[in-house]
Amino acid sequence: MRSMKIVHQEKSSALADGVDQSGPGRILLGVFETLDRAEIPYCVLHGYERYPQRITSDVDCMISASVHPGQLAALFHESRGISIDADLVCFREYYFVLAGRNADLSPSYLVLDLSIDYELGGLRFYNGREVIESRRRHSRFWIPAPPVEFGCYLVRKIAKAQLNDTQGRRLSTVYAQDPTGCQQHAARFWGARNTALIVSAASSGDWTPVRRCLSSLGAEMRMRAMLREPRRSIGNWSRRMGHQIRSGLWPEGGLSVIFLGPDGAGKSSVIKLVRQDLAGAFARTTCHYFAPGLLSLFRRPSGPTLPHAAAPRSRMMSVMLALCYWLVYYLVYYRLAIHFALARSTLVLHDRHLVDALVDPKRYHYGGPTWLLRLIWRFTPKPDLVMLLDAPPGVIQARKQDVPIEETARQRGAYLSLMKTMNNGHVVDAARPLEHVVRDVSDIILRHLAMRIARRLGLEQNRDAGHNPVVHSQLRNEAP
Repeated sequence: MRSMKIVHQEKSSALADGVDQSGPGRILLGVFETLDRAEIPYCVLHGYERYPQRITSDVDCMISASVHPGQLAALFHESRGISIDADLVCFREYYFVLAGRNADLSPSYLVLDLSIDYELGGLRFYNGREVIESRRRHSRFWIPAPPVEFGCYLVRKIAKAQLNDTQGRRLSTVYAQDPTGCQQHAARFWGARNTALIVSAASSGDWTPVRRCLSSLGAEMRMRAMLREPRRSIGNWSRRMGHQIRSGLWPEGGLSVIFLGPDGAGKSSVIKLVRQDLAGAFARTTCHYFAPGLLSLFRRPSGPTLPHAAAPRSRMMSVMLALCYWLVYYLVYYRLAIHFALARSTLVLHDRHLVDALVDPKRYHYGGPTWLLRLIWRFTPKPDLVMLLDAPPGVIQARKQDVPIEETARQRGAYLSLMKTMNNGHVVDAARPLEHVVRDVSDIILRHLAMRIARRLGLEQNRDAGHNPVVHSQLRNEAP
């Protein structure tokens, strides 16, 4: 493979002439153009019929085995704003997620699921070189030769035991382009009887007989693949187990974010919409509340609904509950819930946290020393980001009046002072319309993900910041 050289030029044609295409479509064309310019062979395996106008799922591609995932990640990162209208916000091996914006500024994601061999369930069905060497040009990207596409798609559907009418029609369409070649590829995975069954279905368009035998077809297919390369099958299984263990010990894909702010700042509303905005950047999202599960003793007692209505607990009881919180949170809750979620590439959002008790101990009826809470916070696992939703006291009081305006003003000042001590803290102007606040929070998180990848790869982070497609607004403390 020749050196991967990025040609720095004005916005590429993928960014200029695809104004009527979807956000993911623009990103995808930019990726294809980047790979072609870097002379990296690739091949879209299936589902490309409506690309780039419509992308409904992950884009599965075969990529040259001579390219390391880190090289691809560096290429995508350095091409942001040049040929790719998106930031790279996630990459694990050959799995990439790029994030940008649609024309209406809503978030836009493209998921690239690349592979160097065609494998399913740890079994190799096609050598990647065979797929790449068979490729042909289709519009502005590369696709496999009909027999290879037929074999890959058929294996995939039978492996998943899912073959509906639309998928059957697609298989028949591809089969019609090269019946002899497709029949030969079917014979690679099944004996004469089942091959004849598949060929009959592909030529007639009636896949009902095949659907009745998906289980037995899948078993034969997997057995043949395993016997063909037994050592590789065992090695793949071992590597998958090792990867799962490593990701559990050192999570990389997840993110933990704390939301702070006085009552009325809009935390619950923002969190709800941020989860929707960022669902495409993570495998899953979740929200935790203070204090969870076994830590419910630290919540305010039932009865009065106003946060400062109940009297503080005694000093001794407050100290005992604070120590209990730290012990249970650190040794049980964080290790079993938060850490595990982060290892599974989860966006973990916290609606309030221990940090809130530093600003408003009355809410949690804490009557102990403040230094103890600060000490506990010091030894508590830290989030990746802390978001303070800030607004003038008058704005907050117009939304919620659970405490006097003087207390709201005091809390606001205390939160702002606290944020100055946090390197990962961000103050977001929550006096603006909700959609603007959500957009800013989402941009901060996406920007953090992109910078985290840049640090991981040892790349320059701030080059061409003005071209960054994830617009990172300057956030102000004052109301507009």
